[in-house]
This record gives sequence, structure tokens and C-alpha cells, in this order.
Amino acid sequence: MTAVAALEAGRRIAESLMLDTCTIGILGDPVTDPVTDVVTTPLDPLFTGRAKVQTWEAQESNPEAGGATMTVQRYAVHIPVGSYAPKVGHVVEITAAALDPHLAGRRYRIVALLHKTMATAYRLGVEEVSGG
Repeated sequence: MTAVAALEAGRRIAESLMLDTCTIGILGDPVTDPVTDVVTTPLDPLFTGRAKVQTWEAQESNPEAGGATMTVQRYAVHIPVGSYAPKVGHVVEITAAALDPHLAGRRYRIVALLHKTMATAYRLGVEEVSGG
């Protein structure tokens, strides 16, 4: 088997494991619902497609800003190679999750582009930020 054939087979396998769906985009301006006073931040979409969320050893941090403490956790979001040209600062929202009902709706900020020559998936370094 040639290197190219092996890579193509690896990409097919990697994509078969991407059971979730995501939208990647840029955050818009916050919007306040006039009835409920709930503030939401819309995501202006640039890509919608298959994804897989992964994590490894916990690397969380607890920075303080403006008198509040936040927890920042590192993850990786995998998307198909060539499907989209991600950029640091874009936001990934998991819109559907096949195996974890608590994954849908989570948002992650892209903080690292982990490209390599023989990638079977784009593995995006991301952070989930939750505040208190």
C-alpha cells in the first residue's frame, strides 16, 4: 500500500469516528431578548459539518478577571481534512452529539492549529471557558 493510499484509508476511518456535528464561526454582538432579558451571543457560521471532541490529561487553569474566577479547559476538536480553513479565534459550537447529550450546545474557542503533513483529521486545539 502506498503512503497516499494509507493516508486516504486513515482519513476515512477518522471521519467515520466523527459522530457529532459542529458549526464554526465568528461570534457576533450580544443580543438581549426584550421579553426574558436573556443575553445570547450569536455565531456567524463559516463551516458546518462533522466533528469529534477529544480531551486528554486535564490542563485546566483558573484565571481571575474583573473579580470573577473562570475555569479554562483544553480540548481538541477534530474535523475532516480540507473541509474548512480554521483560524485561531474562531468558535466551534457542537450542534448535535451522538453519544453525549451534554455535549451539544458547548462552545470552544480555537487557540491552536495543529497541522501536519499526513494528518487524518484537522485537530484543532480549543478551550472551553466557563465562568462563575
